Amino acid sequence: MRPTNGKKFLPEEPTPPIPRRRLWLFRFCTAIIIPLVILGGLELGLRWFGYGYPASFFLRYNINGQGYYVPNDEFGCRFFPPAIAREPTPQRMAVKKSPDTYRIFVFGESAAMGDPDPSYGMGRYLQVLLQERYPEIHFEVICVAMTAIDSDVVLPIARECARHDGDLWIVYMGNNEMVGPFGAETAYGLRAPPLEVIRAFIAIKATRLGQLLANVIGRVRGNSSTPKEWGGMQMFTNSRIGYDDPARLRAYANFKENLEDILRMAHRAGAPVVLSTVAVNLKDCAPFASIHKPGLSTNQLSAWNKLFEEGVTNETAGAYGDALALYRQAAGIDPQFAELQFRMGDCDLALTNSVQALQDFGLARDYDALDFRADSRINSAIRDAAARHGNAGVHLAEADKILAQNSPDGIPGLNFFYEHVHLNFAGNYLLALDFAEQIKGFLPNSPGVRDQGSWASEALCERRLAVTIWDRQRVWQSILSRMASPPFTGQYNHAANLKNCEAKVDEVKSMMNTQTDEQARQMYEQALAWAPADGSLHLNFAQYLGAKGAVARATEEAKHVCGLLPQAPGEFSDVGDLLILQAKIDEAAEYYARALALRNNFAPALNGLGQILENQQKASEALACYRRALRANPEDVATHINIGFLEQNRGNLKEGAVYYQRAAGLQPQGPADYFNQAVAAAALGQFARAIESFGRAVELKPDFWQAHYLLGIELAGEGKIGDAEKEFWDAIIYRPDFARSHLNLGIMLMKQQRLDPALTQFQITLQLDPANQLAGQLLGEIQASKNHALPVAP
Repeated sequence: MRPTNGKKFLPEEPTPPIPRRRLWLFRFCTAIIIPLVILGGLELGLRWFGYGYPASFFLRYNINGQGYYVPNDEFGCRFFPPAIAREPTPQRMAVKKSPDTYRIFVFGESAAMGDPDPSYGMGRYLQVLLQERYPEIHFEVICVAMTAIDSDVVLPIARECARHDGDLWIVYMGNNEMVGPFGAETAYGLRAPPLEVIRAFIAIKATRLGQLLANVIGRVRGNSSTPKEWGGMQMFTNSRIGYDDPARLRAYANFKENLEDILRMAHRAGAPVVLSTVAVNLKDCAPFASIHKPGLSTNQLSAWNKLFEEGVTNETAGAYGDALALYRQAAGIDPQFAELQFRMGDCDLALTNSVQALQDFGLARDYDALDFRADSRINSAIRDAAARHGNAGVHLAEADKILAQNSPDGIPGLNFFYEHVHLNFAGNYLLALDFAEQIKGFLPNSPGVRDQGSWASEALCERRLAVTIWDRQRVWQSILSRMASPPFTGQYNHAANLKNCEAKVDEVKSMMNTQTDEQARQMYEQALAWAPADGSLHLNFAQYLGAKGAVARATEEAKHVCGLLPQAPGEFSDVGDLLILQAKIDEAAEYYARALALRNNFAPALNGLGQILENQQKASEALACYRRALRANPEDVATHINIGFLEQNRGNLKEGAVYYQRAAGLQPQGPADYFNQAVAAAALGQFARAIESFGRAVELKPDFWQAHYLLGIELAGEGKIGDAEKEFWDAIIYRPDFARSHLNLGIMLMKQQRLDPALTQFQITLQLDPANQLAGQLLGEIQASKNHALPVAP
């Protein structure tokens, strides 16, 4: 009660209740609007301070005053752990499409992209086929396919492409539904989660807040099972699942839904679609892994093993009929063991029953427990989707049937594939030809458009793409390296496939003398005259010229690529590498800096800049660059070698050895492994072994300049002066700004009484390292030098 001071007051009226509508509004604001405002503010703040990465596939970029869309190198970070994120192929697309342009988007994974070299992919052949037949139309084939993605990733790419005025879409996808970032056999993350979870995750990662949250979770989890470096197909070797595994079935369901949504987007964008089934190597690709169906008893498994082993014995002896009979009995117990089906296919083919062999090989693919190939259920889903959307502009292409019809015995194999799914030159041409036939019916029927009446031959396409014999050898060599690694080494027919690949490499090498350097250059020049703005042609030409020793011309071509694709840090870093070979150190540093301006954690540029600083005696600054590169890619072999070499030269031998050992662990049986073995042998006084291992390292990696240098040191120590001289020369060729190579080369020349060239090397040494006392001493003594024992610089 209030004090009244003797006064009388009327009683207070009760406070009226808050209307229910206002109360509901207050609660709504408190529960939803205010948190959204806070989250929105945080999102804007993170963007303002430059945290995170743009989430779109395309970024707008100004090139020579004109607007272009270019692929976002960080797009893959939405779907992969940062250390293994995949990148799109560098290219560009005009923001304003000209009236005479016919724009085609190609969707899919590595097979659609053209792996192992996208410059010879299906889309590239398609561009030539269409342009040659209809010269008045400007065809623009934009390949938005990426390595290792699945349909969950293709969907947001398609959503963006729907806004970019495409005239036609090609969809060739399905190989990665089990091994993609959201697949049933993925090596990272959840295995085939529900579609709603996948899409929510992708949407959250599109925000800076989502990226921050993902980074925080990653740091809290620390050293988990997440891969720290892209290991290719080898990463999935422990992800085997059965034919009817629930995760596998969820992945199929997710694929169907994603495909439906992609086709709806194309329809809303007014773009017809060529939807293709996926072709795979059936005849020559044995299953990557086989597992028994669940529920077999011990007796059943024992009986199956006995039949299978007896079958293998008969097959090996050439008794294919007997082997097949045993295999069929085993299949009556368990037909889902993939290798069994493949061996049945081999036997049926040997007995000329190609129709049954095709079925056997198809089942071997379907039952493969490491499902790197689109199987029959994927292709059935594609055919069903095409039938449902046939009245909405979707047209079916049957790549699997086209390749089968053009294969011996009607079974596609190594005649069209490098390995399991990636098409070789002939395969990409044939697939592009089939798509071109489909596209022909959609082209504008204008009086000004001439139809040349026939498609360009494979040979003409390859002249337009400048497929030189040197380039064929380069591509096949990369396939040989791939075939020598898991999971290919786990295939029971691996030895035969590896031998076939080695024979192909030898065949192409034997053809090298049929095309002179001048003829190869002319092929490139003629191709560039036909397509002067083709960045892939310029890039490949630069690689060719560099390999042939025409470094100055290679640099010109590489700089041209930078002009065409100024958003690509790799192109600027490549120019820096070429400038190093010409001893243009300051200009190389500028190009590395330009690469880092585009991406501040680009490891190749950080390594290049670090080596420049190290050779300028700025060890601390060099080490800072290397450590930044290591943070960007903790398992980069070159970075570990660079840090180890720096520490070794500073006298920190134990610290250097640690980094060499890490590099060796990342590259077993590779150049880094042999390099590490050589360093360890030299430390133990095992000089012959050190020389052998260093030699193996430079044989595998001819531009391994540190190995050349240390090999020269060991050879000099053994008194092999001429051999040591050669190694120091090689070290200088690949790294002309390393002072100690010049110093030791000068000493080797001086030991052979070749005083004038020795004098030159000592002068270069002092230009690079003015404080080098030994170079100064020898330079001062050289005119009066006598034939006495001279030291070798450590």
